[in-house]
Amino acid sequence: MKKKQHDLLKYLLSQSKPITSTEIANALSISTRSVKNYVSDINSLYNTKLILSSRNGYELNRQASSLLTLDNSESIPQTGEERAFFIIKELILYHTSHLDLFELCENLCISYSTVKAVISKMNKAFSTYGVEFLCENDCLYIKGEEKNKRKLISYVLSEESKNCFITLQQLKQCFPDLDIDQLHNIVVSSFKAHNFYLNDFATANLLLHIVIIIDRKLNGNPLDSSAFTFSIKTEQENALLQQLIAELDSLFGISLNSYERYEIYMLIKANANYSIVDSKAELKSLVGNEVISLTEYYIRQINTLYLIDLSDESFVTPFSLHLKNLLFRLRNGQNIANPLTKSIKLNSPVVFDMAIYITLDIMERYHFYVSEDETAFLAMHIGAEIERQTINRSKIPTVLLCPEYRNLGVDLLNKLLLNFGNQINIVSSVHSEEALQSLDISSFGLLFTTVPLYHTYDCDTIQISPFNLSQQYSVIQETIVNSQNRYKNHKLKTNFHAFFEKDLFVANTNMTSKNQILTYLCDLLQVKRYTDAGFEEKVYKRENASTTAFGHIAIPHSTDMDAIKTSIAVAVSKKGFQWDNNTVHLVFLLAINKADKKTFRELYESLISLFSNDSILQEARSCTTFEEFETLVYSNINQE
Repeated sequence: MKKKQHDLLKYLLSQSKPITSTEIANALSISTRSVKNYVSDINSLYNTKLILSSRNGYELNRQASSLLTLDNSESIPQTGEERAFFIIKELILYHTSHLDLFELCENLCISYSTVKAVISKMNKAFSTYGVEFLCENDCLYIKGEEKNKRKLISYVLSEESKNCFITLQQLKQCFPDLDIDQLHNIVVSSFKAHNFYLNDFATANLLLHIVIIIDRKLNGNPLDSSAFTFSIKTEQENALLQQLIAELDSLFGISLNSYERYEIYMLIKANANYSIVDSKAELKSLVGNEVISLTEYYIRQINTLYLIDLSDESFVTPFSLHLKNLLFRLRNGQNIANPLTKSIKLNSPVVFDMAIYITLDIMERYHFYVSEDETAFLAMHIGAEIERQTINRSKIPTVLLCPEYRNLGVDLLNKLLLNFGNQINIVSSVHSEEALQSLDISSFGLLFTTVPLYHTYDCDTIQISPFNLSQQYSVIQETIVNSQNRYKNHKLKTNFHAFFEKDLFVANTNMTSKNQILTYLCDLLQVKRYTDAGFEEKVYKRENASTTAFGHIAIPHSTDMDAIKTSIAVAVSKKGFQWDNNTVHLVFLLAINKADKKTFRELYESLISLFSNDSILQEARSCTTFEEFETLVYSNINQE
């Protein structure tokens, strides 16, 4: 939200009666036209009548305004990164066609020259995202394809949402009277005992909902079962549910009714890496058409307004259950306290803004007041899903093809994830090759199949038996490692020109010592304004702590990821550089910008893997031009 919009809301909040546009304009030193525009923008941003207008003037919708964070000290970005994120959100999230540079100076409380410096650094820092920030006629625009803008805003939101992920410590703060550690042990051991895979994010989501069910039960607010009955799909599911229920009843001295048991059963199905397609009908029977429709509507709106896709079943099912229970609490005048509310508002403003959008819609639909604490719980769901997506992007996207027979596919999926879940992300499980062909083949890099295939696919493929999986672990692990290497090398090829430049390449120089070549490469980066004046000192600080030489390769870097633009300065020497007790022939000086940390980690590993090959290293020693070096890299990647 812009500073003037913030000031307008704060001013209206201090008034007890409608205020005319002229009075507001005089108070804020703006035009009456700006007042009308700001009111329209604010109401559009929150998709509700946050500011009411009448013949008497403007006034705040008091019920909705209680959700807003209006402490100005929290709204003005202070660091270069915060200012960059502010600009990106204004241009992409809030769909602003352009920003007036002078108004931007006022909103950020910085000078014109500082704004221009921030924009210059942004163009370097976010160049790998395929966008450009252009200044024309004292206005700022963003240029780039929609898919690249979405990648950029996804990075910004994932950075801001980190404090929304639900941890054990946060649950302990929210529910200090419950033994969260013991509950966590019960959940994890129960799932493991029945051979179900449960990752950290699923564990957190499951714990959150079970804790809320137990807390409401202990405080005399059970869910109404009204002779509710349900059936369980498999014996394995039933055994897990019965053990979990028995241990919960024993630990907390409660007796969960049939409706509460069914809700926990649905949470198991949502979080134990099931293909939830078969469970949609069950979810609808549990939460009702109204909640399903609301959930789908909010997912569409969040995607439209904030460019974040929340449609994965790992979010849909827990969120639908939470939404149903939230409506139940509202109708009964109940509320759950959340001691993390202030922290989430402060540290994850955009995620909290998404939750506010949902809250305002609920208030307008049902005419119930929704507290900030309840809003923060919605934000925790959204933040956890964004974090889950961020982590999963570092794993190999994988598909499992296994004909469905006596729950064979589900068992195999869980066994694969129990043993290889930290390396692969199973994005889909299908039962036939026809179903496989309906998928976007380019969206996954590894395919497990239990049956012969009639077609070939542009991904690594391994045929496995659904039985005696433990005897196939070594073959599976080898396939995963090879697939990871190909994936990393693909990243090296596609990002080569984003990080390597002709002006940052030097071959067969007269320099022979580590200090000579390091200082020279640091100077190259600073001349191009990819690093600041303190970069060289940080490089030496890291080097003095422990050598960065690996055999005949050295990969020095700063102790911080604070480069203005991610880049690699390269030095090649046939004679070699004296590097402590080694002779190094190839030096890669890394300058890393935080925005590229994930891609750069993959690139770093690819460089070590590629140039650890003696024959490739010998060829690299003979390179005299950047073009020869580029050809060497490309040709050897293509051979992988």
